[in-house]
This record gives sequence, structure tokens and C-alpha cells, in this order.
Amino acid sequence: MVSYVIIPFCVTLILCGVFGIVWLRSNFTTLEYHISELENRKIEELRKTKKLMGERITLLSLHSAGKAGSSRLGMVFPDRSKVVYVKEGKITPYRASFIRETNGDPGRMAY
Repeated sequence: MVSYVIIPFCVTLILCGVFGIVWLRSNFTTLEYHISELENRKIEELRKTKKLMGERITLLSLHSAGKAGSSRLGMVFPDRSKVVYVKEGKITPYRASFIRETNGDPGRMAY
């Protein structure tokens, strides 16, 4: 009588174990698919972020600021060949004087 109870119990236990293993394996597989989809979304979002950062940098660059200033306010960036650089030196009072130089030509004056 004990064998009539133990054998069906063992068969039921083995069948439940096999179906449990199959169920766990299928859940792991679907979980891996979800993880790979999330990684792909993450990569796409990082690409979008880099693209937006590039657009932001171009919008905030001096070139675009120069375009905006020149079109709206009439401002222009100076030409580099016309920029005068002043070296910092000892601070002295300015001298202003009129010096007449002829350099051999009596009608020519230099200031």
C-alpha cells in the first residue's frame, strides 16, 4: 500500500521538477531578451544625448553668437589683422608734444 502512494508522488515530483526547470529557463531567456532590448535603448539614448550635446555646443559657440549679434544688433567681430595688442608695462603719465622734424625737406612735418 505504501508503494501505491510513493510511486505516484515521486512521478508527480519529477514532472513538477521538469516543468519547473523549463519554466525557469524560459523566464531567464525572456529576461535576457529584455536586458538586451534595454541595452539597445540605452545605446540609442546615449547617441541622442551626444547629438544633442553637439547641437548645444554649436548653438553656444562664438560663431553662432557672432551671427546672432551681427544680425540682430549690428555687432561684428574685429578683423584679426586690425587688432592692436598693447603690452602691459610700467604705468607712466602720457607725454604729448609737438616735434617738428624736417628730415631734409623743409615743407614736411612729422608728428
